[in-house]
Amino acid sequence: MIHEILPMIAAELSDFLDSRFDTSEDPVALSNLVNQDGTVAVKGENKIVATLVNIERDGSNHMGGGGFTRGDMPVHVNLYVMFSAYFNDYFESLKFISGVIGFFQGSPTFTFFGSTVKVELHNIDFRELGNLWTAIGAKTLPFVIYKIRTLNMDEDNIRDVIPPVSGVSF
Repeated sequence: MIHEILPMIAAELSDFLDSRFDTSEDPVALSNLVNQDGTVAVKGENKIVATLVNIERDGSNHMGGGGFTRGDMPVHVNLYVMFSAYFNDYFESLKFISGVIGFFQGSPTFTFFGSTVKVELHNIDFRELGNLWTAIGAKTLPFVIYKIRTLNMDEDNIRDVIPPVSGVSF
């Protein structure tokens, strides 16, 4: 489900930024900023890079007791997605980050596959900020983090469309 929803949100954001700023190529990349070997992961420059930085269980939808077992109920999760401006020109970075904020301010709710998710700006304090950029392994860029809440993760939503292996032939 995550692998389906994040590309859809990134595509809608990309369409919005392209219509606002008349870009020559896709302005949003769903990617890490840095590869595991420390190299830059983004193909090209002048992009907003959307990166999943955290997944948390949404405790507000938890029903305690009631005789439910783990398999009886779906888990609800929140996603934290960082939108970083990877541009040659700092002022372009600021313009596109403003565009990201404007997009989510105007479109805070999305419906995919019958599920509605809400997107809200997430604040991060300066100590957490330093830890985040250190963990990512990148230099600080203009960025904003949004919390995408609440995804319903039950077994039917998690299954991939790949059929199970029915046998092995040698």
